[in-house]
Amino acid sequence: MAGMIALRILAAASLMVFAFGCGWRGMLSPPAPPAPPAATAALSEATVPEWRVGDRWVYEWTSGQDRGTRTLEVRESTAVNGVEYYVVEIGPASQQYYTKDLHFAAAVQASRVLARMVPPQPWFVWPLKAAAQWSYQGVYEERGSSKRQSDAFGVVGIELVTVPGGEFRAFKIVRQTDRRDADQYWYAPEVRWYVRWLGRRGDVEFDEQLKAYLPAPRLTSTPSTR
Repeated sequence: MAGMIALRILAAASLMVFAFGCGWRGMLSPPAPPAPPAATAALSEATVPEWRVGDRWVYEWTSGQDRGTRTLEVRESTAVNGVEYYVVEIGPASQQYYTKDLHFAAAVQASRVLARMVPPQPWFVWPLKAAAQWSYQGVYEERGSSKRQSDAFGVVGIELVTVPGGEFRAFKIVRQTDRRDADQYWYAPEVRWYVRWLGRRGDVEFDEQLKAYLPAPRLTSTPSTR
């Protein structure tokens, strides 16, 4: 059972294209929030991050009584049909493709495209800021089938989030559709990715929390000597 749950969560993460359901409906239009505490007031907006080959994020996940870890690592930056993508390894022979704006484009396994979004789906817009809202209209393609998808996204606040990997100021984001699946996630500029992701896929609920962030070392040029 644990193995099946792990595979289902891995599949959900690799696609990152499923709807955020009715569980949080209405969160995109919350009442005016009180003034933020000092811990979050300093975070006003975030610009698009630049990932480097070797950047790595390790997450702990739980689903009911099951638990485990998974690692995401930027393996390369490549161009497909003239568009630049980050290729992120999420498991043995499994990758995710993201545009340079971190829009989800495709899930690939053993060099085969399992699913893709046309156009790529914007889990973030830049600059990211409190109360930002955006929508997506596109087509989800999987195993020879396709269906139209309409989603609404919104930043519902800035929160101080504590996870196994530390404490982070993060933008809390939700996505809403008319489907049962539901998600909310927290983007932290400090780690250039999400630090927590709560989700439901049908009857399966899961919680991912950042355990470790391992940025790739920056390359520095060495002055030549004569």
